[in-house]
Amino acid sequence: MRRLIPLVSAAAVLIAALHLACNRTPPYYVYVAGEEMGMNGTSVATIWRNGSVYLRLSDDDFMAGAQSIFVYDGDVYVAGYTENEDGVSVATLWKNGAGIPLGDEIHDSFARSVFVWENRTYVAGFEQNADEISVARLWIDDEVYSLSNGLYPAYANSVFVSDGDVYVAGAEENAKRVECARLWINRMPFSLCDETEGSAATSVSVSDGVVYVAGLEKGSYGEGIATIWVNSDAIHLSGQGSDARADHVYVTDTDVYISGLEVYFSDTSEVYAAQLWINGDPQMLSRGKAHTYPYSVFVIDSDVYVAGREGNGAVLWKNGKARRLSSKNSVGSANSVYVVPSDRR
Repeated sequence: MRRLIPLVSAAAVLIAALHLACNRTPPYYVYVAGEEMGMNGTSVATIWRNGSVYLRLSDDDFMAGAQSIFVYDGDVYVAGYTENEDGVSVATLWKNGAGIPLGDEIHDSFARSVFVWENRTYVAGFEQNADEISVARLWIDDEVYSLSNGLYPAYANSVFVSDGDVYVAGAEENAKRVECARLWINRMPFSLCDETEGSAATSVSVSDGVVYVAGLEKGSYGEGIATIWVNSDAIHLSGQGSDARADHVYVTDTDVYISGLEVYFSDTSEVYAAQLWINGDPQMLSRGKAHTYPYSVFVIDSDVYVAGREGNGAVLWKNGKARRLSSKNSVGSANSVYVVPSDRR
């Protein structure tokens, strides 16, 4: 019996160690918002946390999608849309899983981006008017503001708040039906194009008073040129002849990260390849036969997270290594990523 005592003690220590390891809080919570196909073939707005489904924001009776995620003071905010019984897409803001409709529920509307600053919630998107023309919208808490006049289609794709100033990036058609990149600062419009060549702005970020806007300009053959505007000066990330775009910009104290895609040829087919530019230098995230689309980038403690889609599945890249989020046989897309230290949820 004496020989059993140390064996039992060692087993107890091992069990305790395993218990502590299983219950150890991870250093970060990695939140990803997107959608995954439900049982009825409809897209279900979904949040993943640390690789697993954290919350279903909608059921599978009606189409829904989650486009943007933001975590503030322990609360999780998601912007997207839900389809109602009349088949109308309604811009929606979820806070901790509870949905709040932003659109009028009569005309199609979509929420594309959410930002929280000093307990105020800012959502950028667009809504069709009675003439079925998309109007760029900015929702601030319970108030809604029109950024365009409704004469020509306009879209608000991204919102960022810095020192109380509200920046919104998007696009608006002019009288010649040319779509041009727009930046609204405190609801005042600024053009980022010469009004003759097409362009669009998809993301905005501000750091130390410098405004970064990601998007694309059209080349002479109509191809997209991935572009970053720095205080309205355009810098091309891809060359003419290819087809590329920049989808999201994230700025740290020293570096500028931009996720996007570029087309290359594999055998005789075109393949959309996920691309990450760091200070203008390209780093391709994939170069397989499957199309890949990166929609969002987030950087913390030198770790780079990119959310997107590979083939038909939602994917999160961490430092270039892909991890599928949606189930193996399910169609899904990861549209936005946000990372916080675990003590801040």
